[in-house]
Amino acid sequence: MLCAIDHAMKRGTVGTTDVLWSSAELTAYPATGAVDHARPTYRHFSTEGLERLARIELWEQHNADALVALAARSIGDVPLVATERNLRVEEMTFAWVGANPHIVERTRDHIAATGTDGVALYFSLAGEAFFYHPDGVHLQRPGTMLACDVNQPFLRGFAHGLQEYVLTVPRHVFEDVTEQPLPRVPVLSSFADIPGGDVHAAALARLIRTSLTGSDPTAVAATEAATLDLLRALFTTDGANSSGAKRRAAIAWIRRNLRDPGLSVSRVAAGVGMSERSLSRVFSESGGAGVARTILEMRLTLAHRMLSAPGAPSVQDVALYCGFATAAHFSRVFREHFDTTPAEVRAAR
Repeated sequence: MLCAIDHAMKRGTVGTTDVLWSSAELTAYPATGAVDHARPTYRHFSTEGLERLARIELWEQHNADALVALAARSIGDVPLVATERNLRVEEMTFAWVGANPHIVERTRDHIAATGTDGVALYFSLAGEAFFYHPDGVHLQRPGTMLACDVNQPFLRGFAHGLQEYVLTVPRHVFEDVTEQPLPRVPVLSSFADIPGGDVHAAALARLIRTSLTGSDPTAVAATEAATLDLLRALFTTDGANSSGAKRRAAIAWIRRNLRDPGLSVSRVAAGVGMSERSLSRVFSESGGAGVARTILEMRLTLAHRMLSAPGAPSVQDVALYCGFATAAHFSRVFREHFDTTPAEVRAAR
């Protein structure tokens, strides 16, 4: 398969297309090639500064250990310049990857040797990519997400380099949370904030970005649950116009704006393109809480998770982070909901 793509690709430089975030922000963290001991769940790796002939081998070793086992090759005589930042959350792995033009392939030998079985989601930020698989080929452009079964062979080519986010999820986790089998053929959708973009994919991309950039370290405590919620919404197939799908779209929008103290029913309705009345009806049909109550419960759940984590921030910081206007109001509703105070949860973590 590697030879098949060579003729379809031209050498170039890393693209500068800005989909959701600036390149400076995405590459703000230097790669060290070692485990970050201050944050043991994060890893950095870069081929820059390595011996030219060793770059491919070491890049393959890192990806086999930290993400997905692949064979790599540069295009022409240009040495591989690639950087990766990884975050491990329970059984899932998040990554930011940036590189100059190259090709990667996952073969049946990789699949047999590693035993990796699950789904990989690739969120393209810059640089078009060819994706060859047994059933055909896709062209992935910036602003799109491609989900594929890593237990099937594939080949990806980046003629102008790439910047992307990657999320890998084990099969049993994916199937448990979505109640769906792994996608038999790759799934391609838009995650850009444009009309027609998938709100769940957009929310998942933002969640990965927040976790990887470390701009809000306290958010990592909520990353796993939020990721599973969004995967469930993204891959549950009950129709885009069903009440369930509309409610999940609203939940994704709420989650994305949860920290805003001004978040309201009217703002959620406007954010997902519905009237307040229609939005309220969608929530009532689910048999659960209304919109305002859902916002409050999501904030409280996030706050409880953060306060229960090691190294939890202060009660006031958690209150502000979760969108509460004051710590006093937060403490009151927290106690009403959990029958304990935020300080007591923090002290018992």
